[in-house]
Amino acid sequence: MIPKTKHTLRFHEDGSFRILMVSDLQDKLEYDPRTLAGFDAIVEAAKPDLVILGGDNVDGRYLKPYDEFIKYMDIFTEPLEKRKIPWMHVFGNHDYDVEVPGPEMQKVYESYPHCVSSHSEGIPGITNYMVPILAHDSDRVEYAVYAFDSQYKDRTRREGVSHHDLLLPNREPFYKKWEPIYFEQQMWYWNLSKELEAQEGHTVRAMAVMHVPPHEIMMAVNNPEETGYLGHFDEKFQCPMINSGVFSTMLERGDVEIIAAGHLHHNISDGVYGGIRFTLDACGGFAIGGVDTRRGGRIFDIRNDGTHETHMIYAKDYIDVSKK
Repeated sequence: MIPKTKHTLRFHEDGSFRILMVSDLQDKLEYDPRTLAGFDAIVEAAKPDLVILGGDNVDGRYLKPYDEFIKYMDIFTEPLEKRKIPWMHVFGNHDYDVEVPGPEMQKVYESYPHCVSSHSEGIPGITNYMVPILAHDSDRVEYAVYAFDSQYKDRTRREGVSHHDLLLPNREPFYKKWEPIYFEQQMWYWNLSKELEAQEGHTVRAMAVMHVPPHEIMMAVNNPEETGYLGHFDEKFQCPMINSGVFSTMLERGDVEIIAAGHLHHNISDGVYGGIRFTLDACGGFAIGGVDTRRGGRIFDIRNDGTHETHMIYAKDYIDVSKK
């Protein structure tokens, strides 16, 4: 069944729809004031139709108890809620550091009036869901945003052992903790995409959003002459060692035109690999490692004529980002 959201999202009469994705706000209750000011400023400047919080929305290492989590959420959703902008989210690795069970965290997110997030049962992770964007003048679905949970900590494939533990039981590589998008998640996407195609009578264009980029991003980065992959690469790429097949699944379906991720605080990049655009949007928060002049978000301008454009929007262009 194709999901319905709390707020119906539609293309404008001129065929446009703007998405702002901000990843890694990753602050705590005693937050860096530049994080909130920068987030508020780019939301105001971008004037998006939908905002995506791309994971590591909180820094659960310092934000443990439930009451602190609630207070933080109230603060950092206020730039969206006060403007009545629909927004959605995925979880990242530091979201799961909060001492609140994932399902309870999800209930908090979904409780906000303008949050259009949901969740799926019976597959690994929590933030696996689809948000449809309808035509301006009808209920036809013209675009789909698929959210994937890329860092679920409670996966119990084999008595709690991850893929990495099975394949590399005696090693502790840096990438070991970055989990892939699992087969069940891929089949959930495949089946929902096929159902949407059957409903609409054609393949519906889509983008996929996840916190940790998939394994194949390394192919895009390492072949810039073919992919046109450009950007800032100041941080070692952190992605799953395991090629779980999610990219091939999307390529086979032929609907996903953008894979958008965060996670890498220093890296901003954009390129096309196998006909799918890979993007990274650096980080929105100022309390974590990164380059202050690159903190911000990524805008996606989707058009109903089959085209899209993307570019970064930086906090530095709207606030003083120098450390006080």
